[in-house]
Amino acid sequence: MATRLYQSFLQTLRQQQIIPFLAVFVPVLAVIKLNQYLFYTFNTSPAIILMPVGISLAAVYLGGYRMWLPIACAWFFSLLTSPAQPSVFLIVSATIAYPLQAVIGGYALRRFNFLGTLERTRCSLLLIAVALFVPIIAPSITTLVQWLAGSLSAPLWVTWSRAWAGGVMSIMVFTPLITTWYLRGTRHAPKELLESIAALTTLTLAIYLTFWTTLPQLNTFVVLYGLFTVLFWIGLRLPPRVVAAAISLTAFVGMAGSIIAHPAAIPLNQQLLADELFIILIAPIFFILTALVEERRVVAHEAETRSRELEEANRKLSLEDQAKNEFLATLAHELRNPLAPVVSSLELMKIKAEELNRLDLMQLVETANTHNATLTRLLDDLLDISRISQKKFKLQKQSIELRPIVERATRTVDVLCKSRNHILSVSIPKETIFLEADPLRLEQILVNLLTNAAKYTDVGGHIELAVVCEGERNLRISVKDNGNGIEPHMLGKIFESFVQSNDSNAGLGIGLSLTRRLVGLHGGRVWAQSEGLGKGSEFTVALPGVRRPQPAPALPSVQRSRKVTPLMKRKKSARQRSILVVDDNKAAADGLKKLLEHGGHSTSVVYDGLSAIERMRIDEADAVLLDIGLPDIDGYAVARRLRKEHGYNPLVLIAVTGYGQDEDKAKAKEAGFNHHLTKPVGIADVEALLAKGK
Repeated sequence: MATRLYQSFLQTLRQQQIIPFLAVFVPVLAVIKLNQYLFYTFNTSPAIILMPVGISLAAVYLGGYRMWLPIACAWFFSLLTSPAQPSVFLIVSATIAYPLQAVIGGYALRRFNFLGTLERTRCSLLLIAVALFVPIIAPSITTLVQWLAGSLSAPLWVTWSRAWAGGVMSIMVFTPLITTWYLRGTRHAPKELLESIAALTTLTLAIYLTFWTTLPQLNTFVVLYGLFTVLFWIGLRLPPRVVAAAISLTAFVGMAGSIIAHPAAIPLNQQLLADELFIILIAPIFFILTALVEERRVVAHEAETRSRELEEANRKLSLEDQAKNEFLATLAHELRNPLAPVVSSLELMKIKAEELNRLDLMQLVETANTHNATLTRLLDDLLDISRISQKKFKLQKQSIELRPIVERATRTVDVLCKSRNHILSVSIPKETIFLEADPLRLEQILVNLLTNAAKYTDVGGHIELAVVCEGERNLRISVKDNGNGIEPHMLGKIFESFVQSNDSNAGLGIGLSLTRRLVGLHGGRVWAQSEGLGKGSEFTVALPGVRRPQPAPALPSVQRSRKVTPLMKRKKSARQRSILVVDDNKAAADGLKKLLEHGGHSTSVVYDGLSAIERMRIDEADAVLLDIGLPDIDGYAVARRLRKEHGYNPLVLIAVTGYGQDEDKAKAKEAGFNHHLTKPVGIADVEALLAKGK
């Protein structure tokens, strides 16, 4: 049996690795022997001041449960060679109890995810709880064995309590000192090392004055005040490993002063007991304090890191948003360029159709014009969404009358409604209604809602636009249809950008989003109502800032009929001009040239900027219709050159370009343009500006 146990011991020793074994065995054995020496040399029976319990607990926590073996061996050999010559029962019970206590304590630390760096308040509280309750195990077993054997040299309570108190202090001192310095934790700046050295040096001086001199007998509070000041300095400024070193330094140097210098008049037993209780009381305070500070430091660092990450993410989003807006502007420009010759061609076809009295051809041209206008409106909506998102969008508010806005909006959608055989009815109060609004954008809101209703209402449906004044200052405009309706879960989403229904007529998903944003800029709100699919829908806009004067006399209900005058019979321009068209899009330039010549103007065409400058030197024109995106030099540079060479009178420069944002118009004005037109443009737009001149 003995041979088998010996072989098992050797096998376990080989599996342990000799260095970890000795790293635990030697310190535990040395501390026990030093404790025995102090205990019997100085007769410090009231307080076992140096127990290896904290070393054992740290060893099991860091090295695993296999560390029970070096702990057990250390206790066995130390008790076997003790001057007291304990009984076999005490040797066996201590050899079993103290490794068992360390294993239970290590399990508790591992089970509750203890972080040995003590950088969390939870971990400090867990260490304190383990320090208070785990040391109960071994003293209870060994004291019971001694009591049963009748070998107690002191009362049962005294023997148990002094072993328990020694275990508590050992865990408070040794365990954090080992775990914090072994695991290191967060690395800190070199300047922290200098502060740590200065703080520990100052602490050593304070400990010396407190425990090695008679100053505490003269003024205890002043001396302790100095000691606590240094400890708070360390706890508030330095990491947990320095705090652990400070507590250990206070315990070791302080008790050494009580033993060696013994400056106090009271017996050494009582002085050491007081020192032990002092360490047990202050250690939890400063471990919790440093954990709280470290948590705050970590949270601040994480917040700073998160702030930097958010700033970087915001920068990336800003760049992406800028790239998106640049893409949208370029997209609008590139799409408007091919639309320009389409508009010119359609107007020429309309002129020819009127000249030939071809009603069927005129109807086809009108249909094409309608779809062309729809495409242009979609491009405008897309750019408006971008500009509002960039906060570059400003309303041009003024005091306007509501009725003309409603009439223009209904006229705009009239062609679409007629093509689908819809019945559009309008209900508006008879009195004149004024409000503070941007007339163009208010009309855009109504057109978007009416167009949306027309698209989602089956052929032969009914659409109703109603205007109601609520109170003295509020206006409500509703557009109701008996069309497809809206599913309940979509009512809150349809105003989001690029959200579309499953209907085949769905557009880009920006009309309602733009409507909501424009209404919001006016200080109002818009919402949708529907009882479900197939039951129609109603969109309501609520606007503030209404002014209603007294009802005006009712106008006669008879409407004047408008006589349509064919284009071929239009009045010629009041002044015929010499015009130069500059555009790298040959189809657009040639089409515009033909329209201008049909209006009686003398027109020439070039397709790049340098040719325009040369042509103006040879044959100076009265007006120049100038594209911006030219292949050689841009239209802004051409305009500046023309202004420099030909002055401002009587030359009229008109930018005809696909770039139509506010900053583009500002750049055009700065370059010397008199007017700015966004493609596609019709001959009527050009004629109006030519008639206006400068």
